[in-house]
Amino acid sequence: MRIHTRLFTTLAALALLAVGASASAQSALATSDATAFLGAWTLGLDTPQGAMTMALDVKDQGGKVAASITAEPIMPTPQPITDITKRGDTLVLAYTLDVQGQSIPATIVLAPDGDKWKATFDFMQGQFTVDGTAAKK
Repeated sequence: MRIHTRLFTTLAALALLAVGASASAQSALATSDATAFLGAWTLGLDTPQGAMTMALDVKDQGGKVAASITAEPIMPTPQPITDITKRGDTLVLAYTLDVQGQSIPATIVLAPDGDKWKATFDFMQGQFTVDGTAAKK
């Protein structure tokens, strides 16, 4: 079972980097409700294959929050994330990964963690969750 979990962890993380996010809905979250999250972020994720780093850009787009994610050199083109909500003091960025023709729901949650931030990566609606790091650039 442990090998299966490690394999899934690696595949999910690589899919996140290689495939990126697909737009599913326009963000309805007002920029004024998410000012603490606006800006460029570095997200870190440890996998059995090693550490991965992603760049998340959260910005104002016509008064609504918009975001995109990249991961050099695997995914250099920004991939849009438009299903963005706020839950308490966290920002929830949901999207769908397309892995070999199969859609896998994925979510990144940015949350304050003392005087720092953390990122939680969720794949398949809670079936697999990984804690990561988040830092504003």
